[in-house]
Amino acid sequence: MLYSQQMAHLLDSGIPLLTSLDVLKEQRLISKRFYKRLIHLLNQGFSLSIALEKLAFPALFISFIRAAEEHGDYAHGFKQCESYYETRARWTRELGKSLIYPLLVLAIASLALLFLLGVVLPRFTELYQMMDVSLPGLTAWLFSVHASAGAWMPEVAVWAGGGLTACVGTRIAPRPIRAWLARGLFCLPLVGSMLKHRLTHFFAIQLGSLLKAGVPLLDALQALRKMTPWPVLDRVLDAIVDSVMGGASLSEAISKSGRGLFLPSLVKMVALGEESGKLDQILLHLSHGTGMVIKNRLERFTRSAEPLFIFIIGLFIAVIIIAMFLPLLHLVRAI
Repeated sequence: MLYSQQMAHLLDSGIPLLTSLDVLKEQRLISKRFYKRLIHLLNQGFSLSIALEKLAFPALFISFIRAAEEHGDYAHGFKQCESYYETRARWTRELGKSLIYPLLVLAIASLALLFLLGVVLPRFTELYQMMDVSLPGLTAWLFSVHASAGAWMPEVAVWAGGGLTACVGTRIAPRPIRAWLARGLFCLPLVGSMLKHRLTHFFAIQLGSLLKAGVPLLDALQALRKMTPWPVLDRVLDAIVDSVMGGASLSEAISKSGRGLFLPSLVKMVALGEESGKLDQILLHLSHGTGMVIKNRLERFTRSAEPLFIFIIGLFIAVIIIAMFLPLLHLVRAI
């Protein structure tokens, strides 16, 4: 983002492209190795967009620069890159802020619970064995569960390891398998709704940003297909591109191929954008609204999950403490 911002300022000031890159190298915004490779490609006659593509830049970034080349205005392309990545970074920061506190509370409470189970409870067990006192039912049950933990902990570890392996496997599995697994998530009530909002937000902000930068619709859709992190969208975007190339409108293509993956409002808003000739503005407006819905839902979830986590773990801790001290209370009463 800082790289795009500085390039836009330098080019806007009338500084040539190669000189601007040299300034960025001196400011250490780009590495010397990257600078040498980029200058080498440019000196060979490649355009900036092709040179960046050979250097494995993101497809969206390259699309912005390619559109700027067609208009002869690199500064505008870098401004579009800056605007997009700044919006994405801000949205990611806000989501992170809404999630970090509940996770921190859960981690601290879990550590307290583990301390009780791993350090305090064994000492009470030894104490009551030395005193040879009769244990109440709750205390006896807790001690028996703790004593048998060694037997069932390996099984729990195997199940946890299997679950972790499955999660990692879904990340590194081939895209068709990941797409098939993702489709199953859409059947889940709350998860399916959140995924539809997320995919709609991704489609709207990416396509809207590309169209606003002057990228033609078909080129924008093809760029979107290359850079999507969602395997479930691969075939959908391919079908949308084929439909648009066949003469269908974008709203018709989405309605036909994206049913069940996007929010119904996407088709309506795209149709309005096509009628008004302001498709880029409509999509960016939709992405903003959808992003706010996602953010609000996550905030509501974290606000409700935080006290729930505290209550559940607090209940476990309370039961453990009561069970540990019940024999002592019985001894005090007997005196």
